[in-house]
This record gives sequence, C-alpha cells and structure tokens, in this order.
Amino acid sequence: MNTKELLGLRVKEYRKQKKITQEKLAELIGVDNGYISKLEIGQNFPSIKTLEKIANVLEVDLYKLFMYTAENNLDYKSEIIKIYDSLSKDKQFALYVASKAMKS
Repeated sequence: MNTKELLGLRVKEYRKQKKITQEKLAELIGVDNGYISKLEIGQNFPSIKTLEKIANVLEVDLYKLFMYTAENNLDYKSEIIKIYDSLSKDKQFALYVASKAMKS
C-alpha cells in the first residue's frame, strides 16, 4: 500500500469510530461529498489545511493519521471480539462463516 492509501484507511478508521458518515465529514470540513470517498481509497491526497480540518473534526492529533505501523501492536483477538460484539446476529454469523472459511 502507498502513503495515500494508508492515510485514507486511517481517516476512514477514525471517521467510523466517531460514527460520522463520509457526507457529514465532507460537510464539516467544507469539501464535496465525493472527496472523502476518494481520499479513503487513496485517490485524493489532502492539503495540510484539509488534514488539519479532518483531524479537528475527528478529534485526533494530526500525527496519528500517519501512524500506520501501530496496527502491528494491536491485540487482534481483543479487537475482533469488540467488532463481533457490536454486530447484529446476522453479521456475527457472516463473520463466523468468513472466519471458518479462512481457517481451511
């Protein structure tokens, strides 16, 4: 993955944690709706001014948007359990099926 893609993933991760839609984030930072979508998939690379606005709205220090290697220190089991617990029964089952398929 390149820097634009990694940055986009971090923005998406923090946006989802704050339960903000792409449209709402775009509105709050003053860009068009498609901009956030393209940013999150690595097609756009924001200016420092836009990055500052994004960080402010997402209530995260700007440098954290560029901390890509922190994922290596995650306790994956705990994170998976948190995700699982937040899902509906149907989605829990889908995750189970996907996990089972990955095991084989």
